[in-house]
Amino acid sequence: MPAIYRKKMLNRKMGILNKVPAFMARILSNRNFIFILAFVLGFAAGNIGDWLRYLVIPALGIVMTVSMLEIPNRSFLPLRDAVRPSAVIFLLNYVLFSIVTLVPAYFLIKDAELWKGFVIAAASPAGVAIAPFTGILGGNKAFSLKGVIASHLMAVLIMPVYGWLFIGSSFIQPVRLLLLFSELILVPFAVSRLILKFRAEKIILRRRGVITNWGLFVVIFTVIALNRSYFLTYPGTVGVVSAITAAAVLVTGLVTELILKKTGIGAKNKSSYILFATIKNGGFAAAAALSLSGERASLPPAIISVFIIIYLIYLSLRAKSFR
Repeated sequence: MPAIYRKKMLNRKMGILNKVPAFMARILSNRNFIFILAFVLGFAAGNIGDWLRYLVIPALGIVMTVSMLEIPNRSFLPLRDAVRPSAVIFLLNYVLFSIVTLVPAYFLIKDAELWKGFVIAAASPAGVAIAPFTGILGGNKAFSLKGVIASHLMAVLIMPVYGWLFIGSSFIQPVRLLLLFSELILVPFAVSRLILKFRAEKIILRRRGVITNWGLFVVIFTVIALNRSYFLTYPGTVGVVSAITAAAVLVTGLVTELILKKTGIGAKNKSSYILFATIKNGGFAAAAALSLSGERASLPPAIISVFIIIYLIYLSLRAKSFR
């Protein structure tokens, strides 16, 4: 074999080998792959979820901290500009989402723990991903930023109120609720402000996607592992839960979009309204349900997260139509 040919073959092999780490890095940072892996391993892992449950709150706290780095301090001022977003977000993310989720769940779900999961999901704040996704869809990012902040502040009052109305006075556990909101909202917010103060956010935001995706991997993997036996024992009930959550996200999104086309809502705000009508902080809801009730209650929020991901992928493919 001529030397020049052997050299070409060697260079080609080395090129392939060099591409492998880059390919693996892309795979391990791909959100869809990570979430599918969480489901597959959750089913395969079984009892490992029993000890991983203690990592759910810390993992989600890190995710919330990184997500809040994208909310600059200036987005809080002036306060009067937050009034309109707060009213819109309350109607879309709490009233509308609650109606399309809790009404069918009330009639179709007989398991008390699953019902608690639906109530906690309905009372959870809007997803932090709404702000960056508004930018992708060419929407009003300032409006979405204020709306996300308002939604998290509202959740502090709405969750105990929803719990009292739809579950009962036994749900009201002030110490546990305060601890939960401290771990998932107040502490991450305070840490994010410190990071911004010392201007260290750029280093973290470069890895925002990886940190967020693997943090949510811990949440979804743990919830699926803890509910593995329920999936296998009651597939019909899981199917009903999936149908309700699919309608809550996918159908609501499509219907909201059709309604907005017939109104005078400007194109700039349209994407924000659609996102707030459909996107909940699924990780927060799953962690809250796991902490306040138990593993079975965390199942509806976990399944909601799946359909939120599907819907966000669908919106990203149609991003140009929103501009």
